[in-house]
Amino acid sequence: MGLQIQTSIPILKYLGFFVVQFTALVLILFAFATSINRAFGVDWEVIFLAYIIIILIVFVGIWRKGFFISPWSLRIRTSYMKYNRFGAISLLNLFKSQRRRQMEFFKGVFYVIVVLVAGILMAFLHSSILEDFPFDISANVLETTWQVHAVIIGFSFVALTFVWEEIYNNSLSDELSRLFVEDIGSIWTVTFVFGANLLIGIITFTHSSDQTAGVLPIYTTAILFTASIATVARRFLDALDLLFYTELNEEVKNFAKEDLEKEIITTSSTPNQVLAESVSGFNQVSVPLGNFNLERTTISSRDLGKKGSITDINLRRMRRISEIVDQEDRASIDQNPTVGRTLAEDSAVLSLKGEISDESREQIEKQLRRGLRTQGGN
Repeated sequence: MGLQIQTSIPILKYLGFFVVQFTALVLILFAFATSINRAFGVDWEVIFLAYIIIILIVFVGIWRKGFFISPWSLRIRTSYMKYNRFGAISLLNLFKSQRRRQMEFFKGVFYVIVVLVAGILMAFLHSSILEDFPFDISANVLETTWQVHAVIIGFSFVALTFVWEEIYNNSLSDELSRLFVEDIGSIWTVTFVFGANLLIGIITFTHSSDQTAGVLPIYTTAILFTASIATVARRFLDALDLLFYTELNEEVKNFAKEDLEKEIITTSSTPNQVLAESVSGFNQVSVPLGNFNLERTTISSRDLGKKGSITDINLRRMRRISEIVDQEDRASIDQNPTVGRTLAEDSAVLSLKGEISDESREQIEKQLRRGLRTQGGN
């Protein structure tokens, strides 16, 4: 009883954390939806339909990765423990290093959305204080701004290419330094700047050249223009500073420290470590002992109808298996399922020292069948 209470406390904390974070996310999405509704007149039905489609895409992506969509998912629980220990920034840096191109792209898209929302909010603030501008701004100004923006970022990226090439070819002596330069010469800047240019172009094409521009297009264009040009300028100045003034070795040392932290995060709180800590009788390295002529109960992948690599485990069902085995006086767990194990057609999934009743075996098979996710075999 004491063990059940002790193991349930982390789960309750995890569920409480999940509820708080989910509520915060809902409030942020609602605020963003309100801005879209008031700024562009998009119907609430369309916004909610878009949200539902995005949520479904996320859930399908999680499921296709081999995760259980459940708070009892071992992989999700492991991610929570890493977050609880190292924080969100460290986890994002780790994920970025593993999925660099995708994360850099989405980072650029995220910044485009943030700057766009900032422009919308500034337009609302202006409208609540002043009814209109004291002078008229023609839509031709928006078109000119778009053209100037395109020319500036075009020349800037040409110059940046030469500077980065100079750093990459002449200043680097080892592989770590090359990785450092590749890391700071990131894709998100390109995504953000070209995304901003695309939005300015859309704003320009949706306004006739002979009409007066409103408050909303003026502010959104101004914020997008300023933010993207400032981003390119900062990248260019960072490159020049690295080329002429900053000691590259010091920067590489800091990069190496971050890389070491990522390695620590990767090797700590692995799914199988969390499994061993969460389920009584389970081990993170599951190797069956010799038979030694002892009575043994083995449940194979053939019994469960599962093949392939184990990608996720349901902790609640594994705890139920542990309870069933504990109720059997003459049985104990010898080999348990672990994440990453590959199940062939007749591999042992769970091995027990001793014999159990047919009813207990049926219950264990049921829990294993529903508590394991595999890929690559089914």
